[in-house]
Amino acid sequence: MSTETISIIAVLVAGLSALYARWAAKEAKKANELNRFKALLDLKNGYLSEMDNQIRAANEWGKDDGFTKACREKFADADTKYREVCKELDVYHLRLVKNEI
Repeated sequence: MSTETISIIAVLVAGLSALYARWAAKEAKKANELNRFKALLDLKNGYLSEMDNQIRAANEWGKDDGFTKACREKFADADTKYREVCKELDVYHLRLVKNEI
């Protein structure tokens, strides 16, 4: 085999390696984005659950005192975080639908 043939084969292998590396990096980025999307969905569900727990606790307590006030404050905090997560999910949803990830 001549040195020219070996050089051509080496260039082809290097090119294929570069293409594979590019594909692998793109797939890794997609997997990271999807994992972030899933984490945001989990946070959203967690905040909904926390809000539900606080409403239930305040209603079951039945008194308008410090405990009920604390439940309302925790509910408001969870609601704020829930809304922030929903905004972030809207951004990711558009990216997923447009296939930009």
